[in-house]
Amino acid sequence: MDKQYSSQPVEKPSKWILSKWRRPNFQNETSPDKCNEMQGEGSRSNETKQAQQIKKRKWAIPDDESEKWSKDAIEFFNKGDSPFCYSTHIEGWAGRLINWRCREVQQGRTLNLRWTILPPSFVDSLLDSCNKNAIKFANGKLSPFLSFFDIDYVYFPLCFGSQDLSLIMIDLNSLDLVMYNNKCISGDRYRERVHPSLKKIAVYFTALLVNIRYWKVKRRQESNITYGANDDYIRPENEIYGNEALYVCMLMEHLVTGKPLDLADGFKQCCTNYELFMADQIYFWRCLSRPCNV
Repeated sequence: MDKQYSSQPVEKPSKWILSKWRRPNFQNETSPDKCNEMQGEGSRSNETKQAQQIKKRKWAIPDDESEKWSKDAIEFFNKGDSPFCYSTHIEGWAGRLINWRCREVQQGRTLNLRWTILPPSFVDSLLDSCNKNAIKFANGKLSPFLSFFDIDYVYFPLCFGSQDLSLIMIDLNSLDLVMYNNKCISGDRYRERVHPSLKKIAVYFTALLVNIRYWKVKRRQESNITYGANDDYIRPENEIYGNEALYVCMLMEHLVTGKPLDLADGFKQCCTNYELFMADQIYFWRCLSRPCNV
């Protein structure tokens, strides 16, 4: 992993880029293909077809539109529409870390990486009655995520609100679920929002282990997951505001790779440096919002 944060322009554009990086061209807002599609009476079928095409192009911008891209990562964050880190960035960052893990193992640098990071969408799949998508995350059938039988720790981000996020870690050996708090949570808020969510995740995650026959394969006695909180990384409210998601990404990398949290210049400056570092890495690797395609 990169030991220092840096931000360098990318000389050669890629065919893949986040749709958020595409800046509108007001002089030529629509391409000839779109003009042809918009001709006619504007029937419902044409609208449906256009919507499907827009959805397909959400992840890929053709090379002929490269003049609309941000010139570099700094311009992307300074002049784009993303002053903060959003769910798209979190999912792409989780994908970058899990793919880094795969490369480390393939190149034989280390085999002591018994962890996996799951995207934010995993929680939705998990709470949907342990559907097939959640099972694929757990049994190793969804690349590049590892089977729960081959790891000891499972990490995934958990969102309680628009800017209220935490990082969850589940120890498969001790069956402890730990929520890493990034700010102080009042007792009322914990009882109303946090505790019910943790309790539900613990119950459904236990059911997921049953569904993949985890206890039988590992020859262990079936047990329930317990849950608690870790307050080692709490920051003051005035520092963490607007940086919750960014801090989750920073914490993910720190916990799984050991990369230190450089707070020598203050927390806010650390967040600014990491934001540019994330932009540089996302831009360079073309990290999309789907970790399997990072």
